[in-house]
Amino acid sequence: MRNLGRCLLGVLAVALPQPDSRQVIPFKHALDCVRALVDFTMMAQYRSHTPETIAYLEEYLDWFHRMKDIFLEFRVTKRTRAKFDKEQKELRYQQAQSKMRVAPSKRRRRLKDNRDEKNELPMHMIPRESHFNFHKMHLLSHCSDHIRQFGNIPIYSTEFGELAHTEQIKDGCRRFNMNDVERQLIHSYGRQHAIRLRLLNLSSFRRRGGNRGDNVLGY
Repeated sequence: MRNLGRCLLGVLAVALPQPDSRQVIPFKHALDCVRALVDFTMMAQYRSHTPETIAYLEEYLDWFHRMKDIFLEFRVTKRTRAKFDKEQKELRYQQAQSKMRVAPSKRRRRLKDNRDEKNELPMHMIPRESHFNFHKMHLLSHCSDHIRQFGNIPIYSTEFGELAHTEQIKDGCRRFNMNDVERQLIHSYGRQHAIRLRLLNLSSFRRRGGNRGDNVLGY
């Protein structure tokens, strides 16, 4: 993910090299949003901080929050989608009813109005129903205070936990028949742990040049 962050902005910048007049402003806002988030994540990885770097961190996060609404359309949940489909169905019904009462001479104008109303419906619903109010987004606002109190953030990386999860859970599940998984996982990892302890004891015993009569950690 760190390597991806270094090239993400460049990839996005060449994704739309010649935007038309309608795309210039939204694309600029999207670039500003991604740039602010990438700068924030890169600076959050510093192993030491000063008041200036923390101020930069807060500035990048503030700029990201100002620009992030450009991505609201991609935060449409299933609940919002269902509500949108319901409103669209009601709109089609109302348009069908009104079309029956329109004179033929005005029908073309009414069809254009109906298309415009249908196109504007998602633009009104998305800002009203979509949001970025979830835990991981909120946690970013605590980074600067955390650094001031406890120091740099990389010491709390989840990489080691993810590695242990892969070894202890995922690899074990691939070998089991998924029957009483919890018991099999505990039993399997317990055996692996015991074997590793035994190997470490034997390795330590060999390095010390002990004889067979020695008792290494109870073995």
